[in-house]
Amino acid sequence: MKKLVVDSWTEKKLRKGVQLLDGKDFSDLPFNNQLAELVSKRGDLLGTAYLSPQQKGIGWLISRQRQVLDESYFEDLFQKARAKRQSLEQSERTTAYRLFNQDGDDFGGLTVDRYGDFALFSWYNAFVFSQKEMIIKAFRTVFPDLVGAYEKVRFRGQSYDSAHLYGQEAPPVFSILENGVSYQVFLNDGLMTGIFLDQRPVRQELINGLATGKRVLNLFSYTAAFSVAAAMGGAAETTSVDLAKRSLELSKAHFEANHLRTENHRFVVMDVFSYFKYAR
Repeated sequence: MKKLVVDSWTEKKLRKGVQLLDGKDFSDLPFNNQLAELVSKRGDLLGTAYLSPQQKGIGWLISRQRQVLDESYFEDLFQKARAKRQSLEQSERTTAYRLFNQDGDDFGGLTVDRYGDFALFSWYNAFVFSQKEMIIKAFRTVFPDLVGAYEKVRFRGQSYDSAHLYGQEAPPVFSILENGVSYQVFLNDGLMTGIFLDQRPVRQELINGLATGKRVLNLFSYTAAFSVAAAMGGAAETTSVDLAKRSLELSKAHFEANHLRTENHRFVVMDVFSYFKYAR
């Protein structure tokens, strides 16, 4: 494994717990898409990282020690992640949530979401994608109860962005529950799925009273999941604005799935700037 000497500023950030490697802190990297030991100018080991550019950053610190990536390493990560989410796994009101969340679970560049009995892997850079076979094998050991999986490739360079990975295939569209609210999702249609699961706590607040009696404007609304949550939480009215025509159909499907009347809930197909001009 090659060594990479970091300056004092980068060392300070790493010691504070930052895992993302910022391109501004490195110049003329001699290698890419591989593991590296990070060491201080004094020669102290700071940990093991991998270098691989993605939308943000050029790599991730994955351990404070020397680390070899093998199946048992990923099994340990997934076991810890599953244990942290036991309350969600046992909930009858939520069947979809983030199972593994990048650096929040000590391995940046990878997320795994659960949609009912299916998993959805998102690969954010070429290095993590190159470890796919080992990651999936470890995941299936820890989550044998999930019947199938899909993937999203969220970096450039591959010939596809969505695919079925293993096991059973999900219906083209099916329902999941989040905080007792039903949402229509799809797992193999481009990079989107119908809902952003990392926003679950925000929708929970809307349901729990944040939107009660209020008029809610949801911009760049996509499938209006925030609007549905607000309506379920007692919002007086909602307006969902998105440029994509398909959003109208998907948004209404969410309202219908929860038996919500739409008299006080509007869906506007328009870009946001035109909407404000129109609204005046």
